[in-house]
Amino acid sequence: MSITVEARYKEQQLVLETPLNLPEGQRVRVTIEPVDEPSWGQRTIAQWEQAGVIGAWAHRKPKTSSAVWARQLRTKASRRQR
Repeated sequence: MSITVEARYKEQQLVLETPLNLPEGQRVRVTIEPVDEPSWGQRTIAQWEQAGVIGAWAHRKPKTSSAVWARQLRTKASRRQR
């Protein structure tokens, strides 16, 4: 079994960014590979922020139904890609 996780080196310790589901005391082998680029999750969030997806619902009119608002967003997004 192989698991890939990202970690940060802080105060002479590796701090995992996600918890592992391993038994207490489990021996593991660690291979260090520097990560110079943002993780997949960080890139996705940056793309969503740039596209205006994050926080898009905060400014909708209260009388607009969620279905109508979502349709408007899809229409707006499809026009942007052309």
